[in-house]
Amino acid sequence: MVDSNEIRELLPEFPAGPLDEFRGKASFDWRKLKLFLEPKDVILYKKRFVEALKTDPIFNEEETQHDEIRRISAHKIRRMNEIPEFHADFSGNLLKLGVFPEVLNLADPSNLVTFMVNRNLYTSAVEGLGTEKHQHLVKAIEESKNFGCFCMTEIGHGSDTKRLKTKATYDAKRRGFVLETPDFEAAKCWSGLLGQLATHAVVYAQLYTPDGCCHGFHQFVVQIRDERTLLPMSGIVVGDMGVKIGLNGVDNGYLLFDKYFVGKEALLNRYADVTDDGEYVVLVEDPKRMFGAALATLSEGRLKIISLCTAFLIKAVTIAVRYAAVRKQFGPSNQEEISIIEYQTHQHRLLPYLSAAFVYKVFSAQILRKHASECSHPGYGYEIHAISSAAKPVASWFLMEALNECRQACAGHGYLKSAELGDLRNDADANCTYEGENHVLNQQTSNFLLKIWPKVLKGEHIDFPLESINFLSDIQTIMNFRVNFNSYEEFIHPRHIIDMYRWLTVHLLKASYDKYEASMEKTKDAFLSKNDNQVYFSRRLTIIYINHYILQTFQREMSSITDENVHEVMRKVFALYALFVLEKHIGFLYSGGLFVGGEPGTLLRDSILRLCHDLKDDAVTLVDTIAPDDYLINSFMGKSDGKVYEHLQKQLPVPNARPTWWRELLTPSQSKL
Repeated sequence: MVDSNEIRELLPEFPAGPLDEFRGKASFDWRKLKLFLEPKDVILYKKRFVEALKTDPIFNEEETQHDEIRRISAHKIRRMNEIPEFHADFSGNLLKLGVFPEVLNLADPSNLVTFMVNRNLYTSAVEGLGTEKHQHLVKAIEESKNFGCFCMTEIGHGSDTKRLKTKATYDAKRRGFVLETPDFEAAKCWSGLLGQLATHAVVYAQLYTPDGCCHGFHQFVVQIRDERTLLPMSGIVVGDMGVKIGLNGVDNGYLLFDKYFVGKEALLNRYADVTDDGEYVVLVEDPKRMFGAALATLSEGRLKIISLCTAFLIKAVTIAVRYAAVRKQFGPSNQEEISIIEYQTHQHRLLPYLSAAFVYKVFSAQILRKHASECSHPGYGYEIHAISSAAKPVASWFLMEALNECRQACAGHGYLKSAELGDLRNDADANCTYEGENHVLNQQTSNFLLKIWPKVLKGEHIDFPLESINFLSDIQTIMNFRVNFNSYEEFIHPRHIIDMYRWLTVHLLKASYDKYEASMEKTKDAFLSKNDNQVYFSRRLTIIYINHYILQTFQREMSSITDENVHEVMRKVFALYALFVLEKHIGFLYSGGLFVGGEPGTLLRDSILRLCHDLKDDAVTLVDTIAPDDYLINSFMGKSDGKVYEHLQKQLPVPNARPTWWRELLTPSQSKL
């Protein structure tokens, strides 16, 4: 229990300034909401970590030259191993729950990506898929002796892992594998740290035994550069992918093997191995368990991306909402100008994204916590794969939509680089692509759901450990549900909102399955039938399915709030995000028969606008509750004191200066004067 004096010391008042007017209108105690969202130890950890970054010279170097950006990024990776504030919590839950990545992501997104590839993606693969003999490789990473990367994607194949062309052929005489890249399309590519820094790589390759039999893709840990010189090993070609539109501190690279030999120990052999004489051996009784474990391992990176998207979203809405409260334009006749956040259009542009920041923050923390518990349920790997393959696309797509709206809502000032929204948008864009291209991931989830539907029709009990789809066991009640309420209070009730999402999930699942079955009758080809089912059916199904699960998670957490005022504002936040997303699918609500007549659709849209209006006076304080430190905001228009124009004036270039190249513009006659 934290007493009131301790709370005020932990969470002091914000600096006085132009935002005071809106802070005075708040309907709730922001400190109580803050402590609901983040326990005391998390708040203290963030403060210590930010203070460590503020005072560390390597984290405050600014450089625009490409090679220097890379040099600084490399030093930051090593420096992270030396910061006490980092070491104190790396092995604990704060890393697993996304707290550490959230801070580092806002300080330097490139550094976060490279660090997580090195200390999480690479090491998780080695630990999760390897055995005791591979653990020294993890220790070498922790001691900064090695740098690791993760190589799955190829130039010609990304998500289609079954068709990866990199080969690993077992050589019984030498007791090892020969790695070979048959052509440039098979080159490993886009791996972070591969371009310049990585000494070791986890490589996905098709495993061949001496009899010529292919046993599918397996993972190998391979040394690719000399640890002292960083020169590539003989038999390896490794290079950089070049300058990108964002995240240029990440040295994405490509890799080719020319009959490169590695010892037998290179195979990560927890689930399968090759004997000395070349016989392939499966080490688990149930191959599905091996596949499920692989899915769970790959899911962790996607779950972390949801947390990163949330951090980007929080930063963007902090900047845009604080600016909207300070910026004044027009007003009623013969009266003072009003803040642009008072306008309905501006509220509708920003507040749904502010509500999403809270919903995603709660969801990302909860799903990472559940994943960290390492559920042993046999269906866990398949369910977490479906969840992560839907949630990563939804979070990253919604983020890009929000960043674009926030940038435009800040008008001309938002176009300045120092506003931070442009760089934020460029860096965030990669979330839509890495760890699986969004549309391809969506299909993974829709395949999972389509397999469940026949079981639902048979009346089988649906039981998955994370409970994302268990409500389908009550299929009859869901299908019979209709919107027969006609007031704002009823429409925004959490139970009614969840019921609408469940109905729409079932409606889209049935429609997707029926379309798939009809196509199968014509084509007799599952691939073509699934392909023809994506745009208006399966893709939309996965979006609604995961939003239902996100909202279900948020609602359960919200029910534990004891303070009445905090609970009420979170209820509105929940409803605004839920209805904002639901409105995008209003056509299906009507075509499926949930909505009849014009009244439900009108009530849906009126409820969104009313929620925006009702949350308007709380917007600045809601932002204060989740806003990062000003050091991490790093924007003249998003600082906690609200002194936008003072900060803008300070960061403008020196006035009355002429260009250094002014003489080049002189005509010959002018030059003689």
